[in-house]
Amino acid sequence: MKKRKVRKIFPLDFYGEDGSWRFIIRAEQPEEIIDAMYWRAYISCHRKDFDLLHMACDKFNYKYNYSSSDSSEIHYGLGGTPLRVNMMGPIVLMSTIRDKVINVTADGTDITAQAVA
Repeated sequence: MKKRKVRKIFPLDFYGEDGSWRFIIRAEQPEEIIDAMYWRAYISCHRKDFDLLHMACDKFNYKYNYSSSDSSEIHYGLGGTPLRVNMMGPIVLMSTIRDKVINVTADGTDITAQAVA
């Protein structure tokens, strides 16, 4: 009798970005998937309102190619080849976002004030 291979689904990562900056919102349970998708989109649009680096549980590496379309106009080498930069992005658990952002205090503090704190 063959054993069925069980697929490991969780944790499930949702990648967000704001320009060259990338981050991951990680859902660890099925009930966190919709929330993680929502917060990935919301944080992508309101990036400056959130301090994800201090909420991160881990980091991931990625490469970013600066090109002539970037406002920085960074070019090195012959022929105007774009500069390739190794970068790190934060991995934030959905449970951390729930604890620090969604659970608004009783005094009705604004969501962005919660996120930056």
